[in-house]
Amino acid sequence: MATAPDGQPSRRSQRGLDWLSFFIADAQTAFGPFIAVYLASMGWAPREVGLVLAIGGIASIASQTPGGALVDAVPAKRALIGSALALVAAGALILALWPRFWPVAAAELLHGSTGGVVKPALAALGLGLVGHGALSGRLGRNQLFNSLGNGATAGLMGVLGNFVSIRAPFFIAAALCVLAGLALTLIRAKDIDYAEARSAADRNNPRKGHRLREAARNRHLHVLIGCLFVFQLANASLVPLVSGRLAYDHRLAPVLFTSAIVLIPQIVAAATAMWIARRAEDWGRKPLLLIGLAALSIRAVLFAVVAGSWVLLPLQVLDGLSAGLIGVLIPLAIADLTRGTGRYNLAQGYAGTAVGIGAALSLAGSGFLVEHGGYAASFLALAAIGLLGFALLYKLLPETKPGGTNFTWARLLHYRKASA
Repeated sequence: MATAPDGQPSRRSQRGLDWLSFFIADAQTAFGPFIAVYLASMGWAPREVGLVLAIGGIASIASQTPGGALVDAVPAKRALIGSALALVAAGALILALWPRFWPVAAAELLHGSTGGVVKPALAALGLGLVGHGALSGRLGRNQLFNSLGNGATAGLMGVLGNFVSIRAPFFIAAALCVLAGLALTLIRAKDIDYAEARSAADRNNPRKGHRLREAARNRHLHVLIGCLFVFQLANASLVPLVSGRLAYDHRLAPVLFTSAIVLIPQIVAAATAMWIARRAEDWGRKPLLLIGLAALSIRAVLFAVVAGSWVLLPLQVLDGLSAGLIGVLIPLAIADLTRGTGRYNLAQGYAGTAVGIGAALSLAGSGFLVEHGGYAASFLALAAIGLLGFALLYKLLPETKPGGTNFTWARLLHYRKASA
């Protein structure tokens, strides 16, 4: 397959991937907080809502590693993403038109099954377009448009769902899948290097990759994924705990506050995405990952000591910083650690499985923590878990950037003084 020079794909393909990231994030937003509110408004019991959401969550976790392997194996990445978009659109329409238990369960299953394909395929398209040398910038652009899409659509769906129809978010999601499909057509197949997209060493035989047994011996990859698991174990339940404490203390969390607490991190992640991409080349991956883990623990400690609802909003800046750092650096560090193996997307699926399990355990355990220790103690426990991830990353993971880096923490302080 023909390919553009490393780091220089056509502008049309680059823009196509930008808008594909934007519209896919838009479509996925409908399957977040809107489902529970929608089903509750239809008279569903909390047990039924929890059950169908669990079906979607289990399907998403189960699809991660096989989905990554599929992205590695299939040369036609655009067709794979197009198929996933069709499933997401079908799920959204089912939710809007048939809000009964079995159709909704099927919709959640359809949506969950795409979870292991979409995210690895987007990173694979980026790697196939620009090559490893320019991947940090490409991932920064993916994160920028993804965050903008999440933020913009959350506001739009909330307004239309409140003032037009409670079903509106799901019709919008289906329409956005069509727009994502149009953006997908802008990406030229000839610009995508299949061997590069799966990080294969042999360009003449791109289907050849390391055996699974060899890939499983990648100790540093296991360390990275383990730290990601610990991060998600600490992070996933922070916002639900904050919302729960406000609802308990003040009887009702204002809708405006809830919107703001979701929107602020997306704005911050979008604003910092390209800065993170540039610093990943200057400083390397490890220092920035450590900053992301530290920001998580600091945020959890501040949640424990700050009580006022509106005072909590500035703390969500730290959430946006962590989200931006993790969103850009994890696929970048995975690319570093799997270069030449042909197993890049399988490793991303492995990371997605760790994220899903970590989030599920975090949400399940947060209620236990609150019941037995209260909210403040729960936040401090999550901060301690975040610090554990920081310590593991600092001690066990070397810098993954090819050629290493001359970064020192003293250099970071010098950079901050110079910027000031």
